[in-house]
Amino acid sequence: MKHLKDNSYVAFLIFFIFACSSDKNQTKKLIEGDLVSFATDTIYLEKDLETKSLPLEFTYHKEGDKEFLLGISGFNLLKYEYPAGNLVSKTTFEKEGPDGIGGFIAGNLISEDGIFFISNQKEITHTDFEGKVLNRYPLPETPEDRLAANFSANRGNKIYWNGEKETLMVTDVPFLLKEKLMNYRDWVWEFDLKENTRDVALQFTFPKEYNDYFDDPELGVYFHLFLKKTNQHLVAFPVSDSILVFNEGKPSKVFAGSNSQLEFKKGKTEARGEYTVFLPSLETSRYQSMMHDPFQGLIFRHLVIEQGKNENSVFSKNSFVLLDESLTKIGEVNFSNRKINSMGFYTPNGFYLKMKDQTSDDEEGYIRFEFR
Repeated sequence: MKHLKDNSYVAFLIFFIFACSSDKNQTKKLIEGDLVSFATDTIYLEKDLETKSLPLEFTYHKEGDKEFLLGISGFNLLKYEYPAGNLVSKTTFEKEGPDGIGGFIAGNLISEDGIFFISNQKEITHTDFEGKVLNRYPLPETPEDRLAANFSANRGNKIYWNGEKETLMVTDVPFLLKEKLMNYRDWVWEFDLKENTRDVALQFTFPKEYNDYFDDPELGVYFHLFLKKTNQHLVAFPVSDSILVFNEGKPSKVFAGSNSQLEFKKGKTEARGEYTVFLPSLETSRYQSMMHDPFQGLIFRHLVIEQGKNENSVFSKNSFVLLDESLTKIGEVNFSNRKINSMGFYTPNGFYLKMKDQTSDDEEGYIRFEFR
């Protein structure tokens, strides 16, 4: 009996130590505090005399043992040596003609198989890296219940390319949410470039509480993120703490909310002569776009906590709500988007955000953050 008791006691000690160790590990994984405390260094990308401003987002690209960053500025493709920041090449795209990409671009995607542009709300234009158009794919016709389509890869919604299947995924995001759109479902589309077909990739409806946010250009939108590894679609809304997760078309909810007290304020609409002017609230809290860093295994959900004016200055309080790839909230980091931009890009060496206050006309700085 004594031997059995000793074994039980040893087993209990092992369990207790393991449990404490697990709790410690879980505590270490929490990511909290000021975003700047996770900054490691800054890279600087040079500008030529014709480039006024560099983009917020770049695409990491590797050629053999050399690393590059590719980004679109206006109608130019910029290629930088990474991490040195030297401008290697600049390719200018034509707006019209056989290789024209259109005068109005609603977003782009740089992939290893070329560049895809949403051109003039009419078509997807596929080019190579020298600016030659490889093909064009017409966008779907707008059904009557959609009112007016807005295929876009701006404001955080992205284009997704599957080179193996040759499929391209694009989002249609409302400029303004109207009552007629509450039953509309065909928001995310997929183009099969091999078969030259297109079909709805994801269907969902806006939550009922969005009946209170019609005609608000900030609160009546949605944000879509696709996780290729798990084949999951994430859909988030500006006034919702939770996000929708679609596995094989079936939705579930996960919590992705802030620790802060939030206040959602609807904007207003004014008629000014022949025009209707939409005035979103400049003080409202609102969740915005999501980003996925596959190298660090993190999902960033941007939140405007509070903004406005006080006696001294204009202020803006922001945060990133952080999820891991199992879609568990693991922290929240605070920052001011008057100092750091809220949209960025990732590389194997870290996650980058562009600085707001640039001190040089010849180069622009991007801060690297590591959370591992």
